[in-house]
Amino acid sequence: MDETFTTTVNVLTNQAKVNEELQENLEGDELMFYHSLRADLDLLEKTPKLQTLHHILDHSKSLR
Repeated sequence: MDETFTTTVNVLTNQAKVNEELQENLEGDELMFYHSLRADLDLLEKTPKLQTLHHILDHSKSLR
C-alpha cells in the first residue's frame, strides 16, 4: 500500500513534469487520443469511497 501511495503522491506533485514529458513523447494521433480522454480522466473521483476500495481489494484477492 505504501508504494501505491508514494507513486500517487509523486504523480500529483510532478503533474507539470508528467504533462511535459507526455507531450514530448506523443505524436499526432496519440496526442489527439490523449486529449480526447483527458477530460474524462479528470472527472474520475480522486478520493474514492472506502467501500469502493474494499470492493477492488476483494476482487483482486478473489483472482489469486
